[in-house]
Amino acid sequence: MFSTHPRTHRHLRLALFGVALTGATFLSACTGESKPTTTTSSTSTSAKPEAVQQAEAAANKIQEAANKAASQGQETSNKAAAAAQETAKKVEGAAADVAKKTEAVAKDAGQAVDAAAKEAAAKAAQAAQQAANEKAKLASQAAADEHAGHDHAKTPDAPKAPYDPNNPESVDPNSKAKLTFEFGTDTKNFGKVLQGDVLNHVFQLVSSGEEDLVIRQAKPTCGCTVAQITCEQPDGTFAPYAFGNPIAVGRKIQIKATLHTVNKRGHAGSRINIFSNDPRGQSQLGLEADVDPFFNINPAVINFNTLSAKDTAADKASITTAHGERVKLNAALDNVPQGLKVELKPLDADADGKASRWDLAVTAGPGLVEGSLAYMVPLKSDLAIPGGEKLPNGQAPTYESSITVMARVTGMIEFAPAFVSLGLIRPGQTQSRSIRLTSHDNEFKVNEPKVAIQGRDTVEWEYAKYFSTTLRPVPNENAIDVEVTLNGMPESLSGSFSGNLVIQTGYAAKPEIKLPITGVCRGGAVAPASGVSQPAGTQPK
Repeated sequence: MFSTHPRTHRHLRLALFGVALTGATFLSACTGESKPTTTTSSTSTSAKPEAVQQAEAAANKIQEAANKAASQGQETSNKAAAAAQETAKKVEGAAADVAKKTEAVAKDAGQAVDAAAKEAAAKAAQAAQQAANEKAKLASQAAADEHAGHDHAKTPDAPKAPYDPNNPESVDPNSKAKLTFEFGTDTKNFGKVLQGDVLNHVFQLVSSGEEDLVIRQAKPTCGCTVAQITCEQPDGTFAPYAFGNPIAVGRKIQIKATLHTVNKRGHAGSRINIFSNDPRGQSQLGLEADVDPFFNINPAVINFNTLSAKDTAADKASITTAHGERVKLNAALDNVPQGLKVELKPLDADADGKASRWDLAVTAGPGLVEGSLAYMVPLKSDLAIPGGEKLPNGQAPTYESSITVMARVTGMIEFAPAFVSLGLIRPGQTQSRSIRLTSHDNEFKVNEPKVAIQGRDTVEWEYAKYFSTTLRPVPNENAIDVEVTLNGMPESLSGSFSGNLVIQTGYAAKPEIKLPITGVCRGGAVAPASGVSQPAGTQPK
């Protein structure tokens, strides 16, 4: 603790002594106990009590500061140093304050401050400063003691993995080869392009350094970029480069990269990471472009949501070329689903049949097949893509797009969910599930269908007696909820079980519905009966 150091106490006592001496000198001047004065006035007489009070207050203030400095401990080295400086400032300020008040009161009283009083005030300030310096010195020493044995140097970097010549990405720190390129040529920005454009660029690099360069790998960051490397030969021509072969110092290297923008929109970019024996590690090349769509389609998806097999619905999508290009556009209508009709109509066709605006009209139903409908309508123009490589059929690629048609097709009798899953249960545990049966045929009313619990492959099922069913009509709908309740499996059952919920609808097109019942029973304490039915169309999580 700093408060126990004898030199600190000695300097603080010296400061108190100096201040006390200053106060005593001042009091002597004010009370006339030293040299007689020739001037006596009412001002001098009235100032005596106030001077005494101010001197006593100043002495008390310094005593409090000294006591605080003596008793204050150090929790951490930083806090101790700050506390020492703060205490020193308070002591020094208190001494100066006493000196100022002494001179001010003496002036008001019309008395001259004795030279000895000024000297005592100066000594008090000097003693306070010495005490502060001593405390700061001790704080610094304690901080040094606290940090002794600790290494505060920069944490060394983790050791690098040793060089592995069989790993293409491993770095050889002793190699003197270099792969260089001109500043700013490591990235090619194509600017604005059209969706579907094929963008090609050749990067120019050089083998430099003091030994042969070996390129081990060129890895694109995505499948849209293809890299081909050629190397300068002794005769000045370029030939394909085989990874791992040495490239003499001074030889030029060309890397051809291709960025495909099909299905891209907005800013598109790709990188090519090149791994070589350059000790600086991998080199990176980049391709960038801002892709505008060739076709603007609104909406891109035609969604009819839920339709019954007898329903009919129609919708359309508007198609335009982004920059007013006039092209021939065809919709390849192969394998169109049953009950779906698609027609592409140009709105501003010229004599050659080219247009810049079209409507794609879609009619769904009647006669859609029950289930999920998802059909993509491909749209293909006759405008070739610049730089595109020929397709396997020998034709040049052209700008194209697509529109998706979606719907959920229900039969005239719909049920949801399509199964009864009871999950994991205990013997004796009660569990309920609901199935909603809905008729979309206004001429057929769902009343009270016949419901039975059967085995998966046979009518009889040994666990059927543990189930019960309840029918609940749905208000304001042509539907009914079938509640299936498990009243508790026997203690002897341990394992999975499965059966069928069979519903006789009475509808000619779908007279019977079978829904699987599944669950797993594990022995143990009997869980309390739930007695709560889940809403129709839900299953346990």
